[in-house]
Amino acid sequence: MAIKPRTSDELVQRWNPHEKDQFFWLDDAFGAVRHERLLTHAWARDLPHVMSAVKDGARVVLTSRNYIYNEARPLLKPYAYPLLNEQQVTVDVADLARAERQQILYNHLAAGDQSAGVLSQMKPHLEAAADAEPFRPEAARRLGLRAFTTGLSLTRGSITSFMARPRQLLIDVYDQLDVDAHAALALVYATGQDKGLPSPLALDQVQRDIIERAGAAPGTTSRAMATLTGTFLTETTALDGQAYWSFHHPTLWEGFAAWLTTQSHLLPIVLTGMTDEALLSRTDCLPDGSEQRQGTLLRIPSPLYQATAQRIFPLLRHRRDPHAVFWDEYEREQSILSYLSRNSSDGFLRAYLVEDPELHALLVDFEVPVKDDLRPRVLARLHRAGLLPEDIRQEAISHMTDLAVTAPDASWIEDDDWQKEARHVLLTDEERESLFEHVRRELVRRLERRVDDWASEFGGDTDSDPVDDALFWYSEAFKRRLDDDTARKFDQARDIYCQVREAPEKAPRDLTPDPPPYRRETSRSTQPISEQRSLFDDIDH
Repeated sequence: MAIKPRTSDELVQRWNPHEKDQFFWLDDAFGAVRHERLLTHAWARDLPHVMSAVKDGARVVLTSRNYIYNEARPLLKPYAYPLLNEQQVTVDVADLARAERQQILYNHLAAGDQSAGVLSQMKPHLEAAADAEPFRPEAARRLGLRAFTTGLSLTRGSITSFMARPRQLLIDVYDQLDVDAHAALALVYATGQDKGLPSPLALDQVQRDIIERAGAAPGTTSRAMATLTGTFLTETTALDGQAYWSFHHPTLWEGFAAWLTTQSHLLPIVLTGMTDEALLSRTDCLPDGSEQRQGTLLRIPSPLYQATAQRIFPLLRHRRDPHAVFWDEYEREQSILSYLSRNSSDGFLRAYLVEDPELHALLVDFEVPVKDDLRPRVLARLHRAGLLPEDIRQEAISHMTDLAVTAPDASWIEDDDWQKEARHVLLTDEERESLFEHVRRELVRRLERRVDDWASEFGGDTDSDPVDDALFWYSEAFKRRLDDDTARKFDQARDIYCQVREAPEKAPRDLTPDPPPYRRETSRSTQPISEQRSLFDDIDH
């Protein structure tokens, strides 16, 4: 029995231990175009149940873009779930054999709605289309649909460009749609990513404003939804029976965002109508011309910075809803802090501080392990922008210095994380040397008596041990500084700590390295392609 749930929670709900042949397929498990921490944390919570289902015979396939999975993976702690790690498969569409590309293109054209006459004109150029770099199966699907090829010149150059560079072509396609289609797509775009736009339409005032700004009407917009379904949109039904509209493919989503930035009459009202989740996950306020992060769909222009700051500020500072789930509030706070640290220009940060002048008080109250707390990252970002008062910087350094010994927390010296940036941004060279001296003077002399306390304080509910991590990194740092005596003391303390901490029956961690990306071997004909009959010979019959 094949089931296509939308979330990890829905998978768990639909798993039936009495049905041994259930097959679950979840596309874009950790976000469609960008890593969504809320989805990943849900998977982390539900993985024990998912793995129980797998061990009981269920088959589960999760799909994700590579760059999204790379961000999600550390939060999933795959070493705690060897099955998840062992069954990872990478499908690289750029590495498909020529015959596979041609077959994918042929299948999409055969399943599309192009007339025989159009296919006949395309036919001489289809082998070149399959050779386009990069090759995208979704682009092949669109080539087979009239909705995406209106106005396309049926020449080799135009068809290969359609395959290889779809974004600008999508913008042109969106330009050609009528105002009803624009309104329908804008409504879908403005909704959250987790489900989509509820069907049938039940419009609130902001959504009515979007329709009016687009120059459409509710009735014609509703009809446009039906017309767009199957090409630009897809309609799915959730576990509770509610139907939702969403973009048929993430690249359609990205293309619409690119088109939307050119529509000055629509952009402000669409931003107003966006859900909180959509605003934080699909936009950025970075300077014009700066590189856009993968998965960021819409760049907000500087004239809208203040309105965007006014929208975000209440979510962070007045978030205590007695009826809200704590985890939901926490995830929203994390999304805002991530936005401020990664998606904000200096100009937007200035606009945000006008709305939230007390932001610094929240940021200095960071917790251990500091490397996992987003608040110091925002402090570093503000300092780089010249927006962090010196007394707040000193307060943050004082707090970091205290945690370095009492926790203990070595985040400030670890490489390959925000700390490498923060020690150059928040800490001067003199302050960093003082921190090392503080650790050498205050922590080393306490190690022997603190080991038992740390072992008893650490409950063991998480999959990694922050004390063990800190002792390891302190040892490595002092070795790099040629202070072997101090490094040896941390090594000894770590050995004793692990002996006290580890229960005899506890299994060792799975340190097996990740398997190399899977590459499917395909048979290739040794006969020159020019001597073979083209796969596309009968595409127009």
